[in-house]
Amino acid sequence: MEANAPNRKLFFRNTFFQYLLQGAQYIFPLITIPYLTRVLGPDVYAVRAYVFAAMAFLQTIINYGFNTYGTRVIALAAAEGKSLNTPTSAIIFLRLLLCLVGVGILAISIPLIPILTQNPIYAAIAFVNICLTAMLPDFIFQGIEDMRIITQRYVASQVVAVACIFLFIKGPDQLLLVPTFETVATFIALTWSWIDIFFVRKVRITKVPFQELKRMFKSSTVYFMSNAADTVLSSLTTLLIGIYITSKADISYWSLAMMVVSAIQALYSPIANSLYPQMIKRRDFKLARKLLILGTITALIGTIAYACLSNVIMAIVGGPEYADGAYVITLTAPLLLFSYPVILMGFPILAAVGKIKQLTFTTIAAALFQIAGFLVLILTGRFEILYVALLRDLTEFVFMGLRFHFALPYLRSPKQDGTD
Repeated sequence: MEANAPNRKLFFRNTFFQYLLQGAQYIFPLITIPYLTRVLGPDVYAVRAYVFAAMAFLQTIINYGFNTYGTRVIALAAAEGKSLNTPTSAIIFLRLLLCLVGVGILAISIPLIPILTQNPIYAAIAFVNICLTAMLPDFIFQGIEDMRIITQRYVASQVVAVACIFLFIKGPDQLLLVPTFETVATFIALTWSWIDIFFVRKVRITKVPFQELKRMFKSSTVYFMSNAADTVLSSLTTLLIGIYITSKADISYWSLAMMVVSAIQALYSPIANSLYPQMIKRRDFKLARKLLILGTITALIGTIAYACLSNVIMAIVGGPEYADGAYVITLTAPLLLFSYPVILMGFPILAAVGKIKQLTFTTIAAALFQIAGFLVLILTGRFEILYVALLRDLTEFVFMGLRFHFALPYLRSPKQDGTD
C-alpha cells in the first residue's frame, strides 16, 4: 500500500462530503428555479438573472481572493500546529472593510445600469446577501479539510428558503421575496458556521496589527486578480448581453443556459477543493494526473450528452416558454469539456506549487482575449447570442491551453511530489 494512502483517505472523505454538498446544491435549484421561471415569467426572471450576474462582480471584490488564499494559510497553519485566530480575524476584518467599498460601488452602479435602476431594492437585498456570504468561514473548513459542516448547514438553510419560496411567492409582483428568502438562508448558514468555529474549533476573533492586515491583503491580491479575471470570463458576458441585446427573452435564455453550465461545472469543484489542500501539504501529483485524465474523459462524454439533450434540459429548467432557447445550451456545451482541465490545473496544481503568478497570467490573458472579442462583436454589429456563445467557447479553449502550458512540467514529472 502506498505511504500516502491514509492522507488520500482524507482527500476522498472530503470529496465525498463535497459531492453531498453539490448534490444538495443541484436538488434545491432544480426544485426552485423551474418554479420561479414559471411563476415570474421570462421578463421578470431576467431581472433576477441579471442582478445575480452583477452581484458576482461585487462578491469577487468583497471576497478578494481570501477563499483561496485563506484556505492555503489555514492549511499551512493547521499542518504546523499554529493558532488559527490571527489569520481568521485578519480575513474577517478585511472583508468587512471591503463590504463598505462594495456599498460605494453599488451606489454608483444603480443609476448607470438600467435593470438596477428599475430594481434598486432588489439589488440592495441581493447585496446584503453577498456580504453575509463573504462572512462565511468556509476557508477554515477547507483548510482543515473538514467539509461536513458546510454540507449540513447548506441543506438546513436551503430547506427553509425553498419552503418559503413555495409558500409565499405566487406571481411576478412578489419578486422581492426571492432575494429576501435567499438572504435569510445565508444568515442561518452564517450563524451555524460561526457557532461551530467558536465553540467546536475554539477559534477566536482577536486584534490584528495593521502590518499583518496589510501583509495579508497584499498576499491575497494576486489571488484576487485571478478570481476577478475568472468573474470577467463568467459574468461579464451576461452583463453585456443585458446592455447590447434588448430582448429580455434572450437574456433569460442565456442566463438559464449559463446556470445549467455552472451547475454542471460545480461537479468539478469537490474534486478541485479537496485536491487543493492535499497538494499544498503533500504535493501528490500522481493523484492529480489520474484525476485530470479520468475527469477529462468523463467531461467529454458528458458534453456530448448535454448537447444532444438540449431541448429536454431547457424544458426542465425553464418550461415550455423557454423552448426556443434550447440552441443556447447546444452552443455553450464545449464549455463543460474545456473547463474541467482549466479548474483542475488552476489552484489545485499551479497555485499549490506556488505558481500563482503564472496562474493569474493565464486567467488575465483569457479575460483580455474575451474582452477583445467582445469589442470586435460590438464594433462590427455582431453582438448576437450565436457569436457571443462561440466567443465564450473559444476563450475557454485558449484558457485551457495556457494553463496546460504551465502545468505540463509538473504533470509529466515521474516523482510523487512533482519536483524536478
